[in-house]
Amino acid sequence: MDFSTILDESARKFGDRVALTAAGESLAFADLADRVARLAGGLAALGLSPGDRLATLVPNGFDLVATLLAAARAELISVPLPPRFAPPQIGYALRHSAARALVTTPALLANVPADARASLDVTVATGDAPDTTLLADLLKGPPAPPVRSAADPIGLLMYTSGTTSRPKGVAHSQRRMARRVDLFVGEMGLTAAEATLAVADAGRPAVLLGQVLPMLRVGGRTHLLPRPDPALFWAQYAAARPTYLFTPPGVAFDLLDHAAARGADHAALRAWVTGGDKAPPALHRRMAEVVGRPLLEMCGMTETGFYAINPPGGPIKVGSIGLAMRGVAVRLVAPDGNDVPPGEIGHIVVRTPDTMVGYWNDTLQTHRVLRDGWLDTGDLARADDDGYLWFVCRDKDMICRGGSKVAPAMVEEVLAAHPAVAAVAVVGVSDPRYGQVPFAFYRTRHDAPDPESDALRAWVAARLDAPSVPAGFAKLDHWPVTDQGKLDRSRLVWMAEAGGCEI
Repeated sequence: MDFSTILDESARKFGDRVALTAAGESLAFADLADRVARLAGGLAALGLSPGDRLATLVPNGFDLVATLLAAARAELISVPLPPRFAPPQIGYALRHSAARALVTTPALLANVPADARASLDVTVATGDAPDTTLLADLLKGPPAPPVRSAADPIGLLMYTSGTTSRPKGVAHSQRRMARRVDLFVGEMGLTAAEATLAVADAGRPAVLLGQVLPMLRVGGRTHLLPRPDPALFWAQYAAARPTYLFTPPGVAFDLLDHAAARGADHAALRAWVTGGDKAPPALHRRMAEVVGRPLLEMCGMTETGFYAINPPGGPIKVGSIGLAMRGVAVRLVAPDGNDVPPGEIGHIVVRTPDTMVGYWNDTLQTHRVLRDGWLDTGDLARADDDGYLWFVCRDKDMICRGGSKVAPAMVEEVLAAHPAVAAVAVVGVSDPRYGQVPFAFYRTRHDAPDPESDALRAWVAARLDAPSVPAGFAKLDHWPVTDQGKLDRSRLVWMAEAGGCEI
């Protein structure tokens, strides 16, 4: 089984069963397979050959999913660009990947820098736009069979958001991605009776390999939303009746904060999974109050895929990122490379046959993180006696205050226990005396007054050592997020250091 044949097998099994819904329309497995095969032929007719990079800048919908699958069928390398990417990010990814073609919408085409577009051989648009090929015209030709020129071709080149450095292109092979899909299907126990509602871009690995392709693999249904809008989500939720969801913590908080959440019928939902960032205790409480289900935390990264999860069948440890998934080895190591004992903090290193092939055109960076089959995630965690992993922070997010190490997650956990605090994020900011100090951003509960900084400072001081007490606090109504829906900690650091926040 590889990436390009998942749909073909399911089309034979499930035929007229609905595979995708978007914008009020439905597409059956057989119809999707036909569309993908015709589009693969159309892309080849444009002169694209196996190994060429095909970028997509398309909102969630049939066109995005069909293009990603068609590229795999033609052995092209997909370069999915989130619609939220700014023009400099788009231009960098197109140039760095040496993309030969781009599929986009007429509206989003305006965000493509002129020099980057000039480097393309072909621009395909989903609607009428000057100097482009119409996507609909590519569907008029005959279906094309899958290309078989390589045993395990590169199928996806995923660019990180680049919030702290230049974006990295993470290369994945087709067969490794297909194994990730099967791993997730088995871990979640997914069947043809499943349905999921995708609120994030289907080009992102968590959605593509954790929602769209698993549903195509087992015969389930994926409902695609064009954007993670809470009002739109709850309007679709009743009709979709999802059995499982996957959202980053920040998106989950926004969805559960919406008035429609409490009145919704959650009977069909058996699992709400979150990952990509630490889920605060307040989010777990909100999930239990509103949905009546536990929130399942899992952990993964673009380079490795999912590697740990709270078992859907239990036991679930609230606040933990769970156990290593089947087929994945996880170790916590000290700087000298030796394993740390339970309870102590170590670097998470992961070994899986489905890890990335490497960073595109960056052998040195690949070598830095991937040694002897083990990938250094750059994350810190501790393990309990049962083997459950407890995320601490990104190694780069650990705060060194005058020689004392401060783990942001510990400060966040203490602040989140304050009765007025709904969510909190702690970051390290520059300080002329101590080098770095912790700074806390927080959101209050709807029914609680703002406790303000003095009360919060005293709350932390009574529970943690002095270096862990934030030097400043700022109340936010909305978190800044990356294109992946994760909390944008780099933006928070900038906000604290740029002024306007108490320090």
